[in-house]
Amino acid sequence: MKERPGAKGFTLIELLVVIAIIAILAAILFPVFARARENARKANCQSNLKQMATAAMQYAQDYDETLMRTAVNPGSVWYGWSWLLQPYVKSTDIFTCPSKPSAKWNGTSLAGFGYGYFGINDVANGGPNLSARSLAAISAPADVIMFGDSPSDNHYVIDWDDVRTDDNGGASEARHSEGANFAFVDGHVKWLKDGTYATRTGAEVPLNQAPTPSLWKVQ
Repeated sequence: MKERPGAKGFTLIELLVVIAIIAILAAILFPVFARARENARKANCQSNLKQMATAAMQYAQDYDETLMRTAVNPGSVWYGWSWLLQPYVKSTDIFTCPSKPSAKWNGTSLAGFGYGYFGINDVANGGPNLSARSLAAISAPADVIMFGDSPSDNHYVIDWDDVRTDDNGGASEARHSEGANFAFVDGHVKWLKDGTYATRTGAEVPLNQAPTPSLWKVQ
């Protein structure tokens, strides 16, 4: 069969070169796309925390400038702080971190969702927390964490170490670009790098030995 003038196919070497270029571009771009998706989830998480902080301030205005308790037990059934905020947010979706959709609050349970509250027990190694705390008793509201990403086991309260003994807290999971999102008492939200807000040594850590004690020092 006579070949048409100017007709020419790709050689094997040319095809391999094209495939190699596509593979290199994919290796470069896929991590970029993954980071872009995580940045979007991180921003969505920060929006959730902002809404929670706003709801907490509304709650405090309705209850003599006092923040909600860690948990309450009307009718001998325990409900967590998220239940107390429910009338102000009117949605359970904001309690689900987009980077951990499996931790989804069902609207009634005490724990098992994507965020934690700095409402641990008042103990010798930690001191005051935010549970039922008056706003006037918080010395530096712009420095103190109120809400943050939950511990890896989805516990409902957070603090500066990764064990739960007498303080009942847990370190926030570093699920956003090797760090976690936090809402502060004054309402602002920001991301903190893992290791700056908590330790993961498996040991009880006194507040004054936390990586940044001011994040948790209420008074």
